[in-house]
Amino acid sequence: MHPVISVQHLSKEYKNIHAVNDLSFTVNEGDVYGFLGQNGAGKSTTIRMLLTLVRPTAGKIELFGQNLFTHRNKVLRNIGAVIENPDVYQYLSACNNLKLFARMSGIHPTTNQLMEQLDMVGLKDRADDKVQTYSQGMRQRLGIAIALIHDPQLIILDEPTNGLDPQGIADIRNLILHLSRNKKKTLLISSHLLSEMEQVATRLLIIDKGKKLVEGNAETLFDPAQTVIELETLNNEAARIQLSNSQWQQALQPQRNDKILMKMHRDQIPELNVWLVQNDIRVVGLQSRHSLEDYFLQVTNGTQHVATFTN
Repeated sequence: MHPVISVQHLSKEYKNIHAVNDLSFTVNEGDVYGFLGQNGAGKSTTIRMLLTLVRPTAGKIELFGQNLFTHRNKVLRNIGAVIENPDVYQYLSACNNLKLFARMSGIHPTTNQLMEQLDMVGLKDRADDKVQTYSQGMRQRLGIAIALIHDPQLIILDEPTNGLDPQGIADIRNLILHLSRNKKKTLLISSHLLSEMEQVATRLLIIDKGKKLVEGNAETLFDPAQTVIELETLNNEAARIQLSNSQWQQALQPQRNDKILMKMHRDQIPELNVWLVQNDIRVVGLQSRHSLEDYFLQVTNGTQHVATFTN
């Protein structure tokens, strides 16, 4: 796999604030790369640096194997981006918006090409309607059509589902999958909707306070052999002693708060449940933590326990 984005030791400081702090990551060709973090984690600042909208304090950015700042114009021609809400002309139709932005990019598409682009984002039937009549989701899809008019290799979407209703979110999800699977595009997507990222991302990066916490393949991070069990009993201290002297001792993880954490293959959970009953351990709660949302919350709320999920 060829790296499309290579970020090395990237930092951005605003007075005494480290918005991005020594961040390194790689996006490979064909990735749908989920860029995750809480509000203020540094995602938008990083994306703005990738688009040369913000100058880094330190670090190196390479796109398509070339230094971003010495080959800026050449590199940016291969990128399409939608940052927050796309700016479009409300009094123009979708078709005329698309035509206008294409000409700004030095492109003169035919009417058929414009309609094909709008069809790809599900707006062909509303091509001649003014954008002021569009829903937020339709405007978001038009913004993506504009970002794709020059057929870029890399697409960067910053919170593409922000403010959308369930149908709008589903439309964006299907569009992302279409761009990845059928158009063979590489995508970097920042999002707060973890359930959506779980459905589309092939690789993930989680940052917190500008620093990288976890990066890896989605299938590895959610390996069923790495399922974390959160166990609560009427007497956790006694239960932990019994578990540590049993065949489950290797599954035990460092204690967090008053819960017992165990890591095992998902298929072993019924066997654990039977063992707990047979040993008269009174279970109050037994939950598996294996979704992206659970994983994200565990990592960002207790960074000292990253090893529990990644070792």
